[in-house]
Amino acid sequence: MTFDYLQRFSQKVRDYIARRAAARRGKRALVREILSLQIMITAVIGGLAVAALYWGGQWVLQDNYSRWALQWTEDLNELGAPLYLSNDADALLRLESFIGKYSEIERVTYYKNDGDVLFSISNLEHQQQAPPNLSRTMLQNVSDLAGGDTPYVMKSSLVNARAFTILAPVWTESITGDGLFEFDPESPAETSAIDLIGFVGLELDFMLFHDRLLKNIKIAISVLLLVLLVSGIIGRATLRKALSSISDLQEPISELAKGNLTVQFKPAEHREISEIVEALETTATALGERDARLLRLANHDVLTGLFNRRRFVEELKKEVDNVSVNEKSSALMFVDLDQFKYVNDTCGHPAGDRMLRKVADQLIRTVGDQGHVARFGGDEFAVLIPGTSKTKARTLAESILEDMRRLAHIENDNVFHVHCSIGITMIDSSRFDHDDLIAQVDIACREAKASGRNRLQFFSMSEREAEKMVADVGWMSKLREAIDNNAFILRYQPIVDIATGETTHHEVLLRMRASDGKLVAPDAFLPAAVRFGLMAEIDTWMIENAISALAAYREEQPGLRFSINLSVNAFESENLAAFVRTQLTKHDVPAESIVFEITESLAVRHLKHVEQQISSLRRVGCQLALDDFGTGYSSFSHLKRLSVDYIKIDGCFIRELVTSPVDQKMVRMIAEIGREAGMKTVAEYVQSHAVFELLGKLGVELAQGYYIGRPSAAPTRRSMPVAIDTHRRGPRALPG
Repeated sequence: MTFDYLQRFSQKVRDYIARRAAARRGKRALVREILSLQIMITAVIGGLAVAALYWGGQWVLQDNYSRWALQWTEDLNELGAPLYLSNDADALLRLESFIGKYSEIERVTYYKNDGDVLFSISNLEHQQQAPPNLSRTMLQNVSDLAGGDTPYVMKSSLVNARAFTILAPVWTESITGDGLFEFDPESPAETSAIDLIGFVGLELDFMLFHDRLLKNIKIAISVLLLVLLVSGIIGRATLRKALSSISDLQEPISELAKGNLTVQFKPAEHREISEIVEALETTATALGERDARLLRLANHDVLTGLFNRRRFVEELKKEVDNVSVNEKSSALMFVDLDQFKYVNDTCGHPAGDRMLRKVADQLIRTVGDQGHVARFGGDEFAVLIPGTSKTKARTLAESILEDMRRLAHIENDNVFHVHCSIGITMIDSSRFDHDDLIAQVDIACREAKASGRNRLQFFSMSEREAEKMVADVGWMSKLREAIDNNAFILRYQPIVDIATGETTHHEVLLRMRASDGKLVAPDAFLPAAVRFGLMAEIDTWMIENAISALAAYREEQPGLRFSINLSVNAFESENLAAFVRTQLTKHDVPAESIVFEITESLAVRHLKHVEQQISSLRRVGCQLALDDFGTGYSSFSHLKRLSVDYIKIDGCFIRELVTSPVDQKMVRMIAEIGREAGMKTVAEYVQSHAVFELLGKLGVELAQGYYIGRPSAAPTRRSMPVAIDTHRRGPRALPG
């Protein structure tokens, strides 16, 4: 079961890798996206900085130009005012000298108060044509500014911030009030008179200064761009280095997902990534430890730590192949503890487990490095010795027997001496596969037990016996397939009341369909099932499917009852009654409609377990039948201990009943004892009407056989013809 879990886990890992690869193809790379975002942010910040620097420079230039222009206009207003009053040659010289000092001044024009040009002075560096007179609209706008707080009109452009045209009124201002000593400038009565005498126009071009400043701005922008570029490159390198820790995780995580738990993670410099790496390393370590535990569970027995059956069979298969190639012989041993069940029954299963661990330790010490030791199941162990001879195998087996004889197990002041029986078979060719070899050592071990236990036995057989064993192995594979694929078939044989001829219940019989479609009787395959330990699974299949079929048939035949055959393996299970109760509840079948049968010979061998299980089944409400009664030693004494409802007389007493007085007396005695014990008797193998009629006279109550009815695919009720005198006498009318 653990091995199946590992297979499912491996498949889940492969599915996860496929899903992860598909998801990765449709997703963006985190590192690339972060680096691209960093470049984009740097470009945006650089562009905004350049734009701010350029337009900010333009604004600063325009503001400075405006301040200079206004200052020069005020100076020119003062310098040109005398020219309106008189033709002052000195004033004209001062004006020309002022203009010559500033190369930014292209031309200064003075206008009359009617807007006509009075005169114009151009800078020597600029040759301009005569300026036009002022327009009526411009004349009106400028005239209104005389004496005001904003005496200038400026024309400029933000795009061409270096060019200005400034027009300002020129006026005279006089005090209208008299009285020099009594003059009060704050008094509203003391007003001044403003006399507009003309206008001054100033045309400016800051080309040289503007170009030099823009050149410096461009240099500054270039330096800024270079700084941004360098910082971007450095930032990208720094960011890539910082993110490289994440990129370094991609391949190790991919390997980890593939199941490579030895993958190495690069150490990270950053705390967050370092913590992730530590978590992944811890996860890989935990997964490795878990896989090691799962692998050990898949290959080793939990109780003893030895190889389990699955792993041992793998080693056996390899050794069979090695023997066929290297032409060397090996030995396979099967060790079965004698009377181990006595320890469990006396001191409980925990004591038995402690004893098994002690036996396993002793086997490991005895075998050492000569071979492999495995727990095959229960109290059974297997030993594989590669490259050995028959003599060496015998010597080792004798050492195992001797060491086990000396091994004593103390439990609750009870001392148990461990004895075992050993079956041995030699592996000297590829003639037999692993299943054949296991069957051989099992047979040899059984022979050792039958010969008195506490001894070893080599497997030997004739050619006919070998063919039979191979046939048994073939049956085992067929049985395994039938169990796994639910391929068994049920048949139903009626049991009738001899006094009335009416069917009381049906015995459920097991059949298996062969490859050619024919039905195989249980006598052909059940012996192999017993030898290879498959009866417990067959019993489980039988109980579950028989109860399920009874539930279906009772819908049309409410009074239908089934009798189900079970092996002793079922009665050894502690969970038999609980399992039966579960199936009855599941299919809503009353317990009194079920009769369980067990053969007398098997019941006597395991009397204690059978007694307990019979009591448990009777508490559930089921009835019990003792099959093949009369063949065992002191059969009648067992009726005192086995509380059953039916006694099924063995067929050896029925086949020649009509002609054998001894058989008649035996059948009559069984019927009488059964009746006194409150049990009904059933005669099997009833083949004729004469036997059927004689059974009624002998006091037998129920009959079963081909005369009554052959096994059929479905249970059918039938009535048997009954003689009038038999019906009148009933079961008490016995022959004298």
